[in-house]
Amino acid sequence: MNLTLKIWRQNGPSVKGRLVDYKVTDISEHMSFLEMMDVLNEQLINKGDEPVAFDHDCREGICGMCS
Repeated sequence: MNLTLKIWRQNGPSVKGRLVDYKVTDISEHMSFLEMMDVLNEQLINKGDEPVAFDHDCREGICGMCS
């Protein structure tokens, strides 16, 4: 599955932010949202770009953050 994500990027509270489109490819339908974000960050790091910061917790399906 291929997705286009629109992610708010901002380099600090006093810097103007913007929405950035990211195309994420080869996403499995069995991945959680956080796993998909890991794939995006791997792609960004491999290109030399800044990864996306996001909150995550246990990734065990207990707290609900993974959904």
